[in-house]
Amino acid sequence: LVIMEKPMRASMTAGADREPCHGLGRIWGDPRGLLGNAALVAMALKNGGQNKAALDALKPKLGHSVIEIGCGPGMGVRAALKRVGKGGFVAGIDQSPLAAHFAAHVAHNATLSGRAAVLRSDVADLPFRDLMFDGAFAVNSFQFWPDPARGLREIARVLAPGGRLVITQRAPNPERHTKFAGAGRGMERIGQATALLKAQGWHIIDERCAPDGSRLIAVSVVAERPA
Repeated sequence: LVIMEKPMRASMTAGADREPCHGLGRIWGDPRGLLGNAALVAMALKNGGQNKAALDALKPKLGHSVIEIGCGPGMGVRAALKRVGKGGFVAGIDQSPLAAHFAAHVAHNATLSGRAAVLRSDVADLPFRDLMFDGAFAVNSFQFWPDPARGLREIARVLAPGGRLVITQRAPNPERHTKFAGAGRGMERIGQATALLKAQGWHIIDERCAPDGSRLIAVSVVAERPA
């Protein structure tokens, strides 16, 4: 399976701190090798509720063109393909070659039919044309963006007028204590993302929480690209 480098498919309808990818952080932010494979399998098994919350907030329509930032094992891409239908298009990017390869296999059939593309790419330098997508979403990846401010500008560039971005993070349920890895700073990360969105002139549409099992929640900010 070939991972596309420069997809040209048109849309169907026309200050935070980075958490560096080294040590244990690399397993999740830039998975590689055997531990990276194990991390991607864990993401595939555990991120279903988070992906659903992000897509429920984004509300893509049939025929829409959508991009996932930090697609990991590709389950979000697969879920988005179901939302946009056969007339839609979904792209997934990830800075990890292993994750992009994993996701490309998950989206294999859609890729062959021209309905999906998976690339190894950084959010700060998206290999897509201007105004290509109707929506974008990122699930548990914001903390690994190398340059969040530039990343948001790039997302705004590839979104069509009125296009929306959803950033979703896993957080602990305040009513049920948990030590689930990666959940502790979820609210803080959404706060950082929201502040940066506002500073760049994005219009904040909504901030919401959705349950993800009994001990976790998915916290999302929904924003519309600057005019």
